[in-house]
Amino acid sequence: MEFIFICPNKAQTFKGTNFRIIDNRGIKKDAWGNKVLDAKIELLDACPFCSDFHTYHASELVCPFEISGDSASETNINDNA
Repeated sequence: MEFIFICPNKAQTFKGTNFRIIDNRGIKKDAWGNKVLDAKIELLDACPFCSDFHTYHASELVCPFEISGDSASETNINDNA
């Protein structure tokens, strides 16, 4: 599955599929009763904008089903492979 990430150093958006889930504490309910994943996502490829290997909390990620595929400002991290 392709996820959307934001480089915390350059504030640029990119897509990627090469990641792993770490610190997985399962599904929790937030203050409003919504189910959320309590885990971190670690990139296995370097960021295309700053070359760091970022780690994100699941709550920091944008849902890939809520974004249109027409965004011209997104870079695909997998294009470099």
